[in-house]
Amino acid sequence: MARPALLQQAERAFAADVRAGLAHGPQKELPSLYLYDTIGSGLFEVITALPEYGVTRAEERIVRRHAAEMASRLPHALVAELGSASGRKTRFLLEAIGRRHPVSYCPVDISPSALALCRHELADIPGVRIVGYERDYLDGLRQIVSERKAARPVLVLFLGSTIGNFRRLAATRFMR
Repeated sequence: MARPALLQQAERAFAADVRAGLAHGPQKELPSLYLYDTIGSGLFEVITALPEYGVTRAEERIVRRHAAEMASRLPHALVAELGSASGRKTRFLLEAIGRRHPVSYCPVDISPSALALCRHELADIPGVRIVGYERDYLDGLRQIVSERKAARPVLVLFLGSTIGNFRRLAATRFMR
């Protein structure tokens, strides 16, 4: 039985990405989209809770401690978060903004299960409307900006250590 053309195309793309990633030297790499399926996203959430992985807890402490001050200085903006995962770190800021005025929160993640978890984890915050984008960072951000009301500012959150996974040139291009 012949496999559907779309499946064959996806398999070819996967094989090409694996070949290219393994050919990189000295650091081998695979595109994140292959790592953050339902299981990969769940593993990431578990890893962030390990004692050895202090980045998430440190960020949570910083955001929790300064959320009210940050919210008081922000214009009435749309909040976009790149690589939101569960949105756990952003909760404190969204709660502080939501107490001041309604806010739209746009998590961007390549993982549909991470976005579902994010919606579930943050759905109880008063004044917060959640619209998730299953995209890579830049495509998601482009879509958010194109759909926003004219001239409405966008606060872009890029928490975590993800930028450390970029090669120097790629990180520079991304930040531009």
